[in-house]
Amino acid sequence: MSSRLRTMLHVGPLLGGLLLAACFAACFAGCFAGWGGVARAQSGRRPQGKVEPPVVRIETLEVVVPLLAYDAEGRFVDDLKPEQVLVLEEGESRPVVSLKREPANIVIILDGSNEVGTFKNGPTRRGGGEPERPVWEKRDAGEPGLMVANPTAREFAFQLLRQLSPPDRVAIIQYSDRVQLLQNWTEDPQEAIRALQSKYRVGLRSTWFDALGMATRKLEEMPAGRRLVVVLSDGLDSASRTGRGKVVRELETARATLFVVGWTVALKREIELAVGWMRTHERFTSSSATRLGELGQYLARLEGASIELEQLAESSGGVVWFPPTHGEVVATARRLAEEIGAQYSLSFVTERRPSLEDRRRLEVLPARPGLTVRSRRSHIVQDSRQDSRPAEVRPGRSGQ
Repeated sequence: MSSRLRTMLHVGPLLGGLLLAACFAACFAGCFAGWGGVARAQSGRRPQGKVEPPVVRIETLEVVVPLLAYDAEGRFVDDLKPEQVLVLEEGESRPVVSLKREPANIVIILDGSNEVGTFKNGPTRRGGGEPERPVWEKRDAGEPGLMVANPTAREFAFQLLRQLSPPDRVAIIQYSDRVQLLQNWTEDPQEAIRALQSKYRVGLRSTWFDALGMATRKLEEMPAGRRLVVVLSDGLDSASRTGRGKVVRELETARATLFVVGWTVALKREIELAVGWMRTHERFTSSSATRLGELGQYLARLEGASIELEQLAESSGGVVWFPPTHGEVVATARRLAEEIGAQYSLSFVTERRPSLEDRRRLEVLPARPGLTVRSRRSHIVQDSRQDSRPAEVRPGRSGQ
C-alpha cells in the first residue's frame, strides 16, 4: 500500500470527527443565541444605544415672609426692589419673586390678668399730699371681671386703632381668667373702639397661651394679606390649657409676625414703688412679709417671661418694646403703627424635598449699601398658604 493511501486512511476518521464536532458547536451556539434573545426580551433589555435621561418632577413652593427695611439713619425704606435683597434658605440662595405692600390682618391681644395686683391698670396714685400708694388690692378668683376707668391696655388699643385705616383688618382678644374675642374681623376702627369701650374687663389669672392660640386660628381665617399679632402682655401664664410649644409651632405655621409691647419695665417700676411704700408706711407683719415675697417672686418670673417675648417677636420678624411707664406704653402705639405700615411682603421660591424636618432656617440679607433688613429666622414648609407649583426638570436643574 502506498504511503499516500495510508495517510488518507489515517486522516479520514480525523476529518470526520472534526466535522462532527463543528456541527455540534454550531448547534449549541444557535441554541445559546436563541436563549439569550429570549432572556433579553423577557428582561426588557434593549439593544445598546443612546439612553435618554429620566425626567425628574420637582415641586416648587412660593414662600411669603415679612420684611422691614431701614436706611443708615434708621428710617424706613419705601423704594426697596427685589434685587436689593438676598434670601438664603439653609445656606442656599433662593430666587426672589416679588416684593410688595399688602393689606394687614391684625389681631390685638390685651393682657387683663392681675395675679399680684392691678399694677397694669394704671400708674401709681398721686396727689393731695398723700404718699404714693399703688393700686394693688387683690380680689378672689370667683369674682366677675372688673371694669376699670381708663385702663392703660385699653388706651393703648385706642391709640393703635385710630392710626389704622382700610383695607387693614383688625380683631381684638382679651385674656385673664378666660380668653374672649371682643371684636371679630372688621375694617372699621370705630367699630373696634366701641367694642373695647363696652366689653373690656380685667381679671385675675392669666391664659396667655390660650389667647395666642386663638389669635393664630383667627389669622387662618384670612386667606390674603399680611398676618400680624400685636401683643400687650407680661408674657406670664397660669391657667392655659394649651402648652407653649404647641402655640409657638402654630404661630410659625400661620406665618404670623409678632409685635410685642411688654409690661416688664413698667411693672417693675410700679412694684418697686409699692414695696418702698409698704416698707416705709406699713407695720411689718407676717401678711406683709408674705406680700413682699409674692411680689419678689413675680419680678423674677417677669424677667424670664420678657426673654421669651423677645425671642418670639424677633424670630417672627417682628419688634419688641419694653416701655418704662404707663404713659409710654400708650405712646408706643404710634411707633408700632408706623412699623406695620412700612412692612413688605417678600416672596421667594423653594423646593419641597423629602425630609424629617419641615422647619428651614432662613436669612434675608441686604444687597444695597446702607440698608438694614429684618425678617423671619425660619419657616415651615407645610404652610398651607404657600402656592404649590410643580415643574418638570432634567437632573441637575431646579424647577422654578
